[in-house]
Amino acid sequence: MSKKSGSLPLYLIGMILVAVGFFLPIFKVSIGPFSGSTNGFDLVGNGNSMMKIAALLVFAGAVVGVICSFINKGGLLKLLALIVSIAGGLYCFFNTSSTAHSILFKIVGVGFYLIIAGWVIALLGYLASKK
Repeated sequence: MSKKSGSLPLYLIGMILVAVGFFLPIFKVSIGPFSGSTNGFDLVGNGNSMMKIAALLVFAGAVVGVICSFINKGGLLKLLALIVSIAGGLYCFFNTSSTAHSILFKIVGVGFYLIIAGWVIALLGYLASKK
């Protein structure tokens, strides 16, 4: 088995983690007896239109990346899907107020960590397939 075919599942696993993380709670808040969580689709439903588009790009990039994993000549498309997904996430992060940044890491849920881990794994898988 060559390195190129062995690293393809790593990219695929990373993009699946991003897509799954989008469905899981990204933010969880618990104040006394009240608690709530927000997944990626809740973020698409709230906020201004650019924030909605950016949040949707995280998921859309992951889905396109999964589809491109099954295409033999989809190398550039895989990279583009990963870049789109990460760019959407970075837009969401950097267009959040500084007050929100100070409390952000106190309320993140498992979906947030899954998305970040998925991006890292997919990037490593893509880079390994280029060797």
